[in-house]
Amino acid sequence: MTSKLNPLMKEGVFGSEIASSILRRINVRRIRIDPKLVKRFSLKLGENEWETYGTARRKYVWTRSEGPNSGWANIEELAQSIQRDGIINTPLVCSFKKFGYRDDIVAVQGWRRIRAAVLNKFEWIEVDYTEDLTPEEAEILSFKENYNREQLTDLEISEFLHRVRKRHPDWSYEKIGEIYGLGGKSPENRRKVVGTYLAHYDFIECHREDVKKFDIKLRRLTRGITMQIRATAREIVGEERKEEFETEILRAISKDSVPVVLLCKTLRGEHKRGNPITPLEAVRLIKNKAVLVRGGKGGDHDYCLVIPDKIAEALKRYEHERSSNTGKGFSGLLLEIVELFLKREGYL
Repeated sequence: MTSKLNPLMKEGVFGSEIASSILRRINVRRIRIDPKLVKRFSLKLGENEWETYGTARRKYVWTRSEGPNSGWANIEELAQSIQRDGIINTPLVCSFKKFGYRDDIVAVQGWRRIRAAVLNKFEWIEVDYTEDLTPEEAEILSFKENYNREQLTDLEISEFLHRVRKRHPDWSYEKIGEIYGLGGKSPENRRKVVGTYLAHYDFIECHREDVKKFDIKLRRLTRGITMQIRATAREIVGEERKEEFETEILRAISKDSVPVVLLCKTLRGEHKRGNPITPLEAVRLIKNKAVLVRGGKGGDHDYCLVIPDKIAEALKRYEHERSSNTGKGFSGLLLEIVELFLKREGYL
């Protein structure tokens, strides 16, 4: 039941070229189909085994209910666009019956368009249909489309690559990057990019209970953020105690909106100065010495200015004297001072 790899994948052709070669090889015919008959690309080897092939996109329940697993809001805007302009790019669907799977028709490319057609209650849509794709090849095409359109989160990519790693434990990170088009043409960069995504997956799995206990939104823990946390913990306490220190950092960021990058920078800076502190102490230090300028939703989208003690004390006195009249906070007053200075110097 395991699919055979395309010969080009064995020879080591760059990911985008593999995808193009697959599309050139397969026989495709245009058919009309009831969109409700098309299934999500998610194949299992057996009833009691883990999913082995499928799309990297998050699994939605496609109902009106709110929550992280509801795809309704995700699809409504697209449905309105299709109602107005029709389906511009034809979805690609296929059957894997000859590879030992059920005789379902699954969406390889265009699953959201198909769900939008269902939402619009279309009786039929046109799709490109093939029976020539192996599950592995279909997975490459599905991943490449979503990755190129920047529709995947770091966690979705990480979970997808973990599935590939589990299925092919003998593949190097360079080969995975080559086949799936990650990291460009540089072998070193492929290894690095795939390695950081898989390290991100391992971090989330290791701290899944911490994330749940501290009520941290997974979208806040991007690949860059988890790499910062891992590197900081390893530098300060070493490999043996790093998981414990990572948990302390997660606990600290759950209690405050201090940017994680600044928190890690503060921990490393104090450690180098011979003054090791805990993550919670680092948060207090930042709040005493820094001005947080809100730049968007979520702490890691804020701008943070670390200023000298004397200036911080002076600004706090200024804030205390002016806040009752202006109603502005610390950061608002700082921006007001900067704006006045720039106007005076002729830059505004």
